[in-house]
Amino acid sequence: MTLEHIRIEFACAEGALRRTLGVIEARGFSVRSMQMGSDGDAAVTTLALAPLDPFRKVETLLRQLERLHEVESTLHLTNAPPIAEVPHAARA
Repeated sequence: MTLEHIRIEFACAEGALRRTLGVIEARGFSVRSMQMGSDGDAAVTTLALAPLDPFRKVETLLRQLERLHEVESTLHLTNAPPIAEVPHAARA
């Protein structure tokens, strides 16, 4: 399975992260790793995503994310060092 790495910059607003993650899940990707930082007004998150099937395109996902009101920019990280997936890190 190939992981896709993306970076999203968005304004901090109530529910912004939840809406962003909801679009990712609804569009057929699962979050395998996430790093996030915020200064209170803006946030940056870097994610490693796994497509649920081979027909899912990360470029389409990025265009859909950019339609969210709070999202300021998205970037497909093709030459960046990968974020490692941590298997079994959290269990319910």
